[in-house]
Amino acid sequence: MKIILQSAIVAVILAAILTTGFQCASAELTSAKLYIQRKDFQNAIKQLEKEVEKNPKSEEGYFLLGQVRLELRDYQGMTEAFNKALSIGPVHQKEIQSTKLGTWGRLFNEGVEAINKAIDSSANVDKAITAFTMATVVMPESVMTRRNLGLAYYRKEDIPNAIVNLTIAFEKGKDLLACKLLGRIYLDRGNELRTKFTEAHREVFASIKNLESLHEKMKAVDVKYLLGNPSEVNKPTKAKKGDTKEEWKYNQHNLVVSVDGEIVTAIKYTTPYAPKIDSTDYKASLVEFNGAVDIMKKGLIMFPEDAEISENLMNAYIGASRNDEARVLLAERVRKYPDSKFDHYNLGVFLLKDSSYSEAIEQFKKALKIDSTFSAAVYNIAATYVNWGVADQERVKAAGKEGDVSYKERYKMALPYLEKIVQDKKDDIQMWELLGQVYANLNMQDKAVQAYDKADAIRKGKN
Repeated sequence: MKIILQSAIVAVILAAILTTGFQCASAELTSAKLYIQRKDFQNAIKQLEKEVEKNPKSEEGYFLLGQVRLELRDYQGMTEAFNKALSIGPVHQKEIQSTKLGTWGRLFNEGVEAINKAIDSSANVDKAITAFTMATVVMPESVMTRRNLGLAYYRKEDIPNAIVNLTIAFEKGKDLLACKLLGRIYLDRGNELRTKFTEAHREVFASIKNLESLHEKMKAVDVKYLLGNPSEVNKPTKAKKGDTKEEWKYNQHNLVVSVDGEIVTAIKYTTPYAPKIDSTDYKASLVEFNGAVDIMKKGLIMFPEDAEISENLMNAYIGASRNDEARVLLAERVRKYPDSKFDHYNLGVFLLKDSSYSEAIEQFKKALKIDSTFSAAVYNIAATYVNWGVADQERVKAAGKEGDVSYKERYKMALPYLEKIVQDKKDDIQMWELLGQVYANLNMQDKAVQAYDKADAIRKGKN
């Protein structure tokens, strides 16, 4: 997101040369005024510091000290001296306020000019940081200065300082841009850590997924496709001559797969498969995602109609594994943004996880109606119908109602979507296998054989 800052329109009021008479003034004040007229500011400071040390109630001494420090660009010292003068009395209140406002405006505009040029030079980012930092010294109550300082640090990739200043702008000034930038920072850091964790364990997660795909009655060749060749191949102890039974051992997974010819007959783990997973980065990502949740929840209260904040909050909930809250928010989002295919799709995914099949399909179909080419929605409609059919089939079997074939209606509903998927992804072995399984459950044996043969041909490179 490219952000161009607009310069603050502030009249820069230059401090007038003081022409106050020298009558009744101390020797230090008199000397200081002479040095000021000569623009000898270093000696003027020495005299004024002596003045306020000898006379802590010297309002004029502190006022002049603030003016001289301004000439030397000592903004912190200027602010301290002016504040001290005001605490003593209001004699120079208007002059102090005008000088501070003018100084702040000049510094702010310097920062704006530098950060708008930051794309050309990193040095401009440092100039912006310096200018905005000094501007916050002069007017610490300025929310937009804090926000711009946070933005400058963000451009420099100094995230800790960006967070500090953006948080001040957001919490004190209800600043929308600061809110969005903070949310982005936390989400980006969470995603980076999650990606790092996933990449470091890619092979482990692939193994777990492949192991979960194993089941009895699957083709033995698919085991090798998923896991590779076994560590050992043994005949059962009591095997007879000509027996096609074998035991395939995958020692790295503590797994024994029993096969009979081309079919898997049993899957057994000698001990549970528990790969080593370093969850340090994952836990760190949860901290970042929860930080994003905190920011986005506050932001949604302040800006309830902002779609970007709502979407970022949803992503933060998902990243933080706060799925119940994400689901509630998604239900609200599909009501407010009925034309968002991603919101319908994401709600469908949550409903599918809860085995709310009918509601999940409704959301996926709404997403597909918005975008007929949305392939993820097509896949999940098929998957939902298949899962629904499997669940009904198991329920019927558990109830002893072997004659009840109502579950086949779910498989019939899945067919057109599965057929569309394999048309678009002609080399997807798992989809062809799933399509073959559905055909078989619908007693469409010829088509089931064709689908399984297609999967075999792809494996052998003859597709």
